[in-house]
Amino acid sequence: MPAVSSVSAPLHLDDPADPRLADYHLLDARAARRTRAGDDFFIAEGTTVIRQAIASGHRLRSVLLLHDRLPRFEREVGPLLAEDVPVYVVERDVLERTVGFDLHRGVLASGDRRPATTVEEVTHAARRIAVLEGLNDAENVGVIGRAARALEIDAMVLDPTCTDPYARRPVRVSMGEILHLPVARAGRWPDELDVLHAHGFETWALTPTGDADLWSLRPPPRLAIVVGAEGPGLARTTIERATRSVRIPIRPDVDSLNVGHAAAIAFAATAPSRHRPADGPR
Repeated sequence: MPAVSSVSAPLHLDDPADPRLADYHLLDARAARRTRAGDDFFIAEGTTVIRQAIASGHRLRSVLLLHDRLPRFEREVGPLLAEDVPVYVVERDVLERTVGFDLHRGVLASGDRRPATTVEEVTHAARRIAVLEGLNDAENVGVIGRAARALEIDAMVLDPTCTDPYARRPVRVSMGEILHLPVARAGRWPDELDVLHAHGFETWALTPTGDADLWSLRPPPRLAIVVGAEGPGLARTTIERATRSVRIPIRPDVDSLNVGHAAAIAFAATAPSRHRPADGPR
């Protein structure tokens, strides 16, 4: 028997200025979006990302989709949707004038962000943490979020300058997986690495000039992998504050790896499942 959709009485709107569509205005205007969304809500784009938003426990505020996307949405997402979430249906010209460009997927949702958390708080339940410094490329943040979720990372810590992980592009690029991870924004940097150290974490700074070869190391029970932005990499003060600096051995005639690829390699190389004895857990 097919699943029964909980989408009831979708509302057909025809005015981009309708206040019910305010969450979706000017999606590509980064400064305007930060002012509008603040720390209150985020945008999920596409049915897969919306399903992940629901699965991660985020509360949806509303859904906006093209009229011809409604049947598929009702089949794939409707059974998961809380009954009090309004679903707004529009034609393509109204959607384009609302978001500010031609949105090919034609399916969006607005969701409440989780309350802000601290570095101290994420250490309570996490055993493996990804730490990001200076990443201002939204796609790299999304790629790292997806890899972290897939490769046994429990939480993320961002320095004060990192791109917002709840921005539309990181959420979309991560396929919504980043929404499952507790994320803390550090205030004092790199001082808050010492908060991790105080809770038993080793911090491994990933850099092409690291003192230790990643393949030669056995990860500790609590580990934070620290990565920096494309080009500049990690600040010298951050590398010095970390427990150790670690490199991924690559061909000498290749300068470096993309930070998203490097992070994924480090997550996989240090994953507890990879280092667990064949006869059971450590």
